[in-house]
Amino acid sequence: MRRILTIAAVVTVIGVSACGPNYGMTGYSTPTPSPAPSGGVPTLTVMNFLGWCSVTINGGAASTGETVAASVTPGSVATVIATPASSSFQIGADPWFGVDQDDGAAASGTDVGTGTSETSKASVIVGENETTCVSVCCQEPGNSPTPCPTTNPCL
Repeated sequence: MRRILTIAAVVTVIGVSACGPNYGMTGYSTPTPSPAPSGGVPTLTVMNFLGWCSVTINGGAASTGETVAASVTPGSVATVIATPASSSFQIGADPWFGVDQDDGAAASGTDVGTGTSETSKASVIVGENETTCVSVCCQEPGNSPTPCPTTNPCL
């Protein structure tokens, strides 16, 4: 009988605290609403040539995946930064497609540094009702044997 009363008391305390106004929020501010459109579809996709760049979107986690996606507020300007994934690669001469700086062609972005320690930054206006695609290319030093694409791989 004592065991049943103990279990009932524990369940009551847990149940009351779980229903309280601060459940899951102790010590934290109000969570930011998700900027993802309904269905959680990413609104920005970065195609990373052969995964040779390390890509961040709006300061998020870096990724060397060949496709990097993030939910970004539709209609906003997103900042994408690329760095070589390793010392075996460098930023291409005109590594960006689909960014605000390109006018339909390849663009250089804003580069800092040189060689394998270089970073390149570009911005893009994210579409209102569609996934926006940009691409970036890091390459082997000397652009050989595999050069960066000369046409937009997002199209």
